[in-house]
Amino acid sequence: MGHNTAMAHLSMDQAIAKLREQNSQYTPAAYHFIRRALDHSLRKLKRGDTHLTAHVSGTELLEGFRELALAEFGPLAKTVLEDWGMTRCLDVGEIVFQLVTMGVLGKNENDKIDDFKELWSFADAFEVPFQPQAATPKPPKPSSRRESSSPAKTDRNRSSQTQTTASSEKE
Repeated sequence: MGHNTAMAHLSMDQAIAKLREQNSQYTPAAYHFIRRALDHSLRKLKRGDTHLTAHVSGTELLEGFRELALAEFGPLAKTVLEDWGMTRCLDVGEIVFQLVTMGVLGKNENDKIDDFKELWSFADAFEVPFQPQAATPKPPKPSSRRESSSPAKTDRNRSSQTQTTASSEKE
């Protein structure tokens, strides 16, 4: 997927408005986020030269999408994306191909919607990184002081309790 400035007859906002007339499943923010995720992926892969047609695969775009969502929204990423109508990797592909049909993004002959098959679940991608990690048991520290129970002290406590109980019974 890449930018398609040669074919773009509509602005991003005009394309989104037309797409939402047909299907309002995704919010405008979702479309804009996909565009930013594409830019992020191109920069990350150092393919952002504006003089050349830049392209990323579906897998590369999904990874850039995940990185950007985690960086921008942290633990709220899954919630924000769901609020925008995106709940799975295939939603990213749907938005991309909708933008391709409007001429906002371009594709090559090898790009297909199946490139956006579920690489990961949104729960794995956006919840697991923020769950507490299972603590690995640490070996006990050796004590410099020897711990021992003092039988004399314990016996004294029992003896005084017995005396208190005996005197209560006499009353």
